[in-house]
Amino acid sequence: METHRPSSTYKNALVYALLTLCVSLSALAQNLYTARGYWQESAKQSYLTIREKKDKNQALSVDEEVYVQDYEAYLSRYFNRLSDEERQQYQRMKDQWDNELRSPLVAPQAPAQQMEQPEFEWRGRDRAINAAYGIYYGASFASIVGLQDAAAAGIPLITGGLWMLGPAFNSKKYEGITESTMRAANTGKIIGLVNGLSLGIAIGGDGEDTGNLALGLSTIGSIALGEIAFHAQKRKNLSDGKIELMRHYGFVGPLVGGSILTATNTDNTNLVGLGLLAGGVSGVVVGNKMANKYDYTRGDVDALSSLSVISTGLGFAVIANALDNNANVSNSILLGPASAAIAGTLIGQRMVRNVRLTKKQGSTITLSSAGGALFGLGVMLIVSRDSPTAWIAVPSTTALLAHQIVFNRYKRENLLKSLKSDNSRTKKFDFSLKLMPENYFVNKNPSQRVIADPRLAAASPLVSMKLIFK
Repeated sequence: METHRPSSTYKNALVYALLTLCVSLSALAQNLYTARGYWQESAKQSYLTIREKKDKNQALSVDEEVYVQDYEAYLSRYFNRLSDEERQQYQRMKDQWDNELRSPLVAPQAPAQQMEQPEFEWRGRDRAINAAYGIYYGASFASIVGLQDAAAAGIPLITGGLWMLGPAFNSKKYEGITESTMRAANTGKIIGLVNGLSLGIAIGGDGEDTGNLALGLSTIGSIALGEIAFHAQKRKNLSDGKIELMRHYGFVGPLVGGSILTATNTDNTNLVGLGLLAGGVSGVVVGNKMANKYDYTRGDVDALSSLSVISTGLGFAVIANALDNNANVSNSILLGPASAAIAGTLIGQRMVRNVRLTKKQGSTITLSSAGGALFGLGVMLIVSRDSPTAWIAVPSTTALLAHQIVFNRYKRENLLKSLKSDNSRTKKFDFSLKLMPENYFVNKNPSQRVIADPRLAAASPLVSMKLIFK
């Protein structure tokens, strides 16, 4: 069996790239004290219950007194460790998060004491994803060390099996995980893989070992960022919406970077990798900033992501139309899909504000959009048009129509529920009115009534009103 040993230059480049990637990934795991985390700690039901008793001047046991004092000291320390940005975030979002505890629309996260999380179950999708990543890591290793024949085929299967056996061998690591934990881990894996590939291309350029370097860094990046995201989610318990929004921007970023490079018509491989890496890292940073400004639900992000995909399709339709009508078009037209994706994302973020779509609603909007696109393709097959523009534009347009019809229906429903809930919470009194016309006849014949005390012989009321203030 012939093996190829990497050169000293390759080793140095690999070590340098590994250190650079680990430093950049570790930055994403910082900021242990967050505005959302402080709110969750301050909203724990056990603390709120005892605090309410104390505010009402009810007698507390010695243990309850000690608990409140210790817990409030802990909350004070937590708040003091918040950055200025996180403190401003807490002030902006506190009212909205407080409403989650009272709103009939289930919030993406509720304190553990209020809602017991169901036991996590490994679904078929989770098993397939674990196996796929393990096979990719093994295939990368086999390619780097130059394995051939049976070994090249067997190693990926072994690593795929080991990744599926991980939860059984290290059960303590997976205690208390939720679907959100695994979603965050898989988001970290895919973003780390893409950025690792980009870093390998940026370092290797046109060199002979660029392929293996990119495979190695993509594996390292995927494993490292996947673990960071997994443990960060277990510790911070970020909202599903934040995870999904960072995932969305993690894909939009490289699309923008690649589009800019394509428009500049560069043939420098190092610059291509650097542009893709810059787009990927920028996407994660921007996604995190956007998620901190507003607490999106997972349904919200599903809706805005599908709108972004549809708008990207319309961007490709613009390119197809330009190429169909004019062979000598500017390279700047290639920025169309990326620009449309950004526009769709920003419009979607504004569109879903205060709608609070549930997971089911968001997935239904995405499903409806895909159904609309399929409907449009069917129409194009029937009319048999040869225009490339029409083949892209028609399905994108029908998908957009389906998306907006379903979204606006859910928007009306959710806003109406929210309005009813607000009205019920602002009602500060109870008023009742009771009519008793039979007393008219009783009052006309006072002799029929048995009155123990003549002073109480007042007429019986015809109308009874009761007003109780809360």
